[in-house]
Amino acid sequence: MEFDNYGKSHTLHDIAYDMFGDGIFVVNGYKWKFQRRIASQLFLGKNFRNLIYTSITEKSKAVLNILKNHADSGKSIDLQDLFYRFTMDTFGDMSFSVDFGCLTHSEKKSQFVISFDYAQDAIFRRFVNPLWRFTEKFSETGQQLRKACKYIDDYIYNMINNHRSELENKKKKVNNLLTLFINAVDDDGKKLNDKELRDVILNLILAGRDTTAQALSWMMYSIMTNQSVEELLLQEINTILSVEMPIPSYDDSKLFKYTTATFYETLRLYPIVPVNGKYCFKDNVLPNNTPIFAGEYVEYNLYIMGRDEKIWGEDAKQFNPKRFLDSEDGLRPNKFKFASFHAGPRACLGQQFATLEVIILVAMMFKEFKFELVPGQKSPPEFRDAFSFPMKDPLMTKVSYRTKL
Repeated sequence: MEFDNYGKSHTLHDIAYDMFGDGIFVVNGYKWKFQRRIASQLFLGKNFRNLIYTSITEKSKAVLNILKNHADSGKSIDLQDLFYRFTMDTFGDMSFSVDFGCLTHSEKKSQFVISFDYAQDAIFRRFVNPLWRFTEKFSETGQQLRKACKYIDDYIYNMINNHRSELENKKKKVNNLLTLFINAVDDDGKKLNDKELRDVILNLILAGRDTTAQALSWMMYSIMTNQSVEELLLQEINTILSVEMPIPSYDDSKLFKYTTATFYETLRLYPIVPVNGKYCFKDNVLPNNTPIFAGEYVEYNLYIMGRDEKIWGEDAKQFNPKRFLDSEDGLRPNKFKFASFHAGPRACLGQQFATLEVIILVAMMFKEFKFELVPGQKSPPEFRDAFSFPMKDPLMTKVSYRTKL
């Protein structure tokens, strides 16, 4: 079954084009391969260790400062919103050397984030409105979408121009994602123009912010509703971290086996992209002799797979991180069984980054604070229709200082 025969459909590309253009999530062939090849360089060697680790730890400190304010005041906090702010600022810092200010101004959202969120939701609603090209010409949604996209474009183009200027003046280091793409040359010897860079940036922001923020939200909910999981998590954290070393080092991050297993277990039950699929370009036959005809979609549902007893056993619906430690594969599960990071040529480039981001932040948070769900919320939380798997409502949480032993 050839990889190139299955890809993103023209329908997806058309629906998402106003926001995501020809970015990595909506294109196939050479455009996809080129963007993936360049982006992968950020996650290699010294770039990963020096640039990414530094960004994660600095923004994690900012999160702890916000949590301290809430612990002192006794005011509850929406953790899902906090995690969106954290991942946005972390990704902006390491990828573009830009401070979106989401953690600095934690009481309000930046206009860029407001526009980005609105555009995402409006684009997603096109999938259930076959007349969107017509209705958006006259509707309030269409007007606001055009306004949001205009703001996003102006912001991103300004960021690109500033970055180019600083590169020309040799004031900016080369080791970030935007610099890699600005300097990249395709097979014809051409560099990306500003429109192509804009598409790259918006696709990567979607990947770098939403997925990890939502995973952190579901993970925190799962920990707060499973005391035995929290106890084992704390035991591991207190074994590795101390008053003298409250931040995991890059090397020590690999010691957080149970924390990593808890992250994986969260993704098993709450996959951030619960339904995924590909469009068939030419008639084909699957290995089990199922015929797939050109124009058809082949989809799989990770939400259902994660709860399937045939795959995960009789306790499939239970939250049990130990399954990733006790199994034969351990923390390297079969990617076609545990497919939250996908498999094959389109496997997630940011798996190692997302895992490190979660481990460092969660370890630092639980070392210093206790978390308790505010009573009266729906349990489990409802999810909102979107490109990914966000909670529908805020994850309101009470924060208090952990008793020092």
